[in-house]
Amino acid sequence: MRDKTEQILAAAAAAFIKKGFQATTQEIAKEADVAEITLFRKFSTKQNLFITVMKKVLETQFDAKLMKLAEEENTEVFLKEVINNRLDVLSENAPMVRMLISESLMGNLTEELQLPEIIFNSIKKALDHHFQRKEIPVDTELCARQLGGIFLSYIILPNDRPYHNLKTEEKNALLERYTKSVLSML
Repeated sequence: MRDKTEQILAAAAAAFIKKGFQATTQEIAKEADVAEITLFRKFSTKQNLFITVMKKVLETQFDAKLMKLAEEENTEVFLKEVINNRLDVLSENAPMVRMLISESLMGNLTEELQLPEIIFNSIKKALDHHFQRKEIPVDTELCARQLGGIFLSYIILPNDRPYHNLKTEEKNALLERYTKSVLSML
């Protein structure tokens, strides 16, 4: 019998993004083309499956990329790259982001899956690293909150088009405005 873990994780991700934690194990098993008991043998509970799926998605989308961007010497370039990268990732994954925020507000998520905290902590960590390397004293908590507000508001509040669908010149104009806003408070 071959391992069906990746098949289950892909089906669970799709189901959870669509329905949040209300997705049933029956729906996930059907989508993964496995018996429901297989889900429980591999993950023991729906909560464990949900946490595994969301952590995998979040780990691939956050921290590592921001820490690499933090190596940029020029602060303005660094901030533009961070803003562009986060808006792109969040925009491309808007259904999952909205679902995680919704589940978080309903109290259905563990501490390790609180998306606003994950966003804030990964941004603050990258900002700390960037400004410590440059030996510039900056209130990175305030800066991370401002950036987090930009990111979450772009996903939650209405927009004409998702960020990842904007033309390059539209993205550049938006990035310029956001970057100036953040730089003005440093």
